[in-house]
This record gives sequence, C-alpha cells and structure tokens, in this order.
Amino acid sequence: MRRLAIKVSPRRQFAIIFVLIMVFSGSSFAGQLKFGDWVGIEGPDPLTNKQSKKIGTFAKDGISTLWLADSESGEETIQLTLQSKKTMASEYFSYRIDRVGTLTISSAIKGCESNCLIEYVPGNGELIKTMKRGLQIKFEYDSYPDITQNPTFSLRGFTRAYNWLLTE
Repeated sequence: MRRLAIKVSPRRQFAIIFVLIMVFSGSSFAGQLKFGDWVGIEGPDPLTNKQSKKIGTFAKDGISTLWLADSESGEETIQLTLQSKKTMASEYFSYRIDRVGTLTISSAIKGCESNCLIEYVPGNGELIKTMKRGLQIKFEYDSYPDITQNPTFSLRGFTRAYNWLLTE
C-alpha cells in the first residue's frame, strides 16, 4: 500500500498553526470552572462589555438547562433562567426540591424566542437556601404541542458554584 506524502514548507506550517491559534484563542475569552454538576462561566458581556458571571447545569432529560446570574437591576436578586430546546407554551414553571415540601408555582417572563423562562429571585431567599441544602430540583413546564416537561437538575456542587457567582 502506498502512502501519499504532501510536502509543506516549515514556514507554511508555522503560518497555518499561527492562524489556527489566533482563531481558536480569539473565540474562547470566557473562562469555565467546574463545581460538581454545575459550571461557572465568566466572560465579557457583549452588551455592556463588562465581565459577567453565570452558573448553570444540564438536566437529565438532555433538552433543558438551568442558569443563575446576577440581575442587571443591581438589587439583591438573581436571574434564574430555565432554558429548553423545545418551545415553551407556559408563562410559569413549578418546582420541587428533593420531593419534599410543597410544589411551588412561579410566574416567569418568556425569553430566548420562547425557549426559556426567566424569573428574578431574592439572592438570599428561601429558594436559594433550599437549593443549597438539596440534592435535586425538579421543574415542570408546558411545551408545544401540549406536552408537560419535567426536567430534573442535580444540586451537587451548587453551593460552591453559587458562592463563586457572588464573589467579586
């Protein structure tokens, strides 16, 4: 079997490697940290050009993600975003932490072209305190066409991720 060998000068190899490094390093300004099942992402906000942070995790269903970020209002609130690959029909979601306690229903704002629900929660409120103590949180929302979605998110590593989110 014959091998095909292409000869490339060292200068061309250097130029190709240099261009590839510039392309890939330019698109990865955001830093990412891992906290158990949660990730922390820090990078420049495209709208304000300030450094912003957010933490998030993926559901076991493979189509939903949960993100928490500082709210733009500057108050002691956190922006909670439930995102899905499916189009969301409801303007609310309900959640339960660890199958204990009551099912809490929260109204939310539709965003992301109807693929996410956004809610602003107190940064040191009951939801955050319960998430820090919990093992998993299960959401429920409606998607098109009349299908109820029940993504479950792990809370392993949430406390460390949340503390990282609040640090300056």
